[in-house]
Amino acid sequence: MKRELKQMPDGSMCDPTTGEVFEVGRGEGTFVYIPFRQKLSEDWFMAFNLAFEDLAKDKELWGQPTAVLHYLMSKLSFENYIAVEQMEIARALDIEKTRVSEAIRKLLEKKIIERGPRLGKTWSYKLNHYYGWRGSVVNLQQARNVELKPKRKSKLSLVPENKI
Repeated sequence: MKRELKQMPDGSMCDPTTGEVFEVGRGEGTFVYIPFRQKLSEDWFMAFNLAFEDLAKDKELWGQPTAVLHYLMSKLSFENYIAVEQMEIARALDIEKTRVSEAIRKLLEKKIIERGPRLGKTWSYKLNHYYGWRGSVVNLQQARNVELKPKRKSKLSLVPENKI
C-alpha cells in the first residue's frame, strides 16, 4: 500500500492518516496526535464582553437602535460585512423604515458600524471589530490596525487609551 505523505514546514514528511512524521533522509517516524476539530453547523461570531457592557450602558442606544444592531449582527458575514436593505430590517422588526434609518445613523455616528461599499441601490455596512468579529483571528489582528475606533472612551483593552 502506497503512503500519501505531506511535506511539513520544517521539511519533514507526514502521513496524514496515521500522524506519523518522517525526517527527511532518515526514514524514521514519530507519532503525532492530531485532535479532531469540530466544525460549527450554525452561523457564529465572536463578541467582546467589555464592548457589550459599553453598548448596554449607552442610553442613546436603548430600544430601536439596539434592535436594529442585533438584527444587523444576525446578518454578519465574514470580515464583519453586513449586506441588508433597510426595508428588510423594518419588515423583520415591524418598525417604520424611517426608524431604521435613524437607528443606523446613530450606530454610524457612534462608530459601532461603518458604511461599506454600495451594493446596487443599497449600502453595505461593517461592524466595528472592537464590538465583535466574524472571521479568522489573524484577520482580526490585521483589522485592529485600521482607523475605526469607538467614539467614546472605552475600557476595552483592544483600544489603546491614547488612540481614542
